[in-house]
Amino acid sequence: MLVRHRIDDELLREMAGRLSAEDAAEMAIPSYLHKNPLLRSMAWWRVDVLAKRLDRAARAVGRNELTIVDYGCGSGVLFGDALRFARDLVGVDLVLDAAKLLVERRAYRGVRLLTPDEAETQIEPGSVDIILAGEVLEHIEPLGPILQRFRSWLRDDRSRLLVTLPTENQLYQLGRKIAGFSGHYHHATAATITPEIQQVGFTLTRRETIPLPGPLSIYWCMDFAK
Repeated sequence: MLVRHRIDDELLREMAGRLSAEDAAEMAIPSYLHKNPLLRSMAWWRVDVLAKRLDRAARAVGRNELTIVDYGCGSGVLFGDALRFARDLVGVDLVLDAAKLLVERRAYRGVRLLTPDEAETQIEPGSVDIILAGEVLEHIEPLGPILQRFRSWLRDDRSRLLVTLPTENQLYQLGRKIAGFSGHYHHATAATITPEIQQVGFTLTRRETIPLPGPLSIYWCMDFAK
């Protein structure tokens, strides 16, 4: 299943023009637009997989008009897919310029955009059905407080936390080098973050890897129950 509402290249370029180079890179915009088709496909692949997992989780929750939090929403690349199920979609990010532009251009309704500090006070405990955390937890330190907050936000045992994390292995580092990205800005990796998620009480229900298992895995894609 492909993302049904991919952001077109022209809009992605306009977003990048409104952001610093660092913020655009954090949102993977250069990867979505990369001249190398293999790297471009890999960038969209992880989004496609998260969209598929969102679809599966939303159907498993079994309620209509869900509340979904996209934590670290970036450009809002999954907003269109989330709005298929969400009555209330909350996009959370430190930098909201790109997401605001998308919501405006697509005339999306039912979307709230909040900073992390605003989310902490405005999202009620027990009010959320699904939390998306695609490639964001590796940037947060300390991680424990936000994981505990996630658990408090989720409604019940049918609710889900959907996480995508980089492995930071040699293949991942090679991909970053080929793509032209430098530096090491992740506080942790998939292997070190997963036990932290479980330690606060989440139960791992499913794990997939991109593109292949073992040393060929660049990303771990994991679904957790409250």
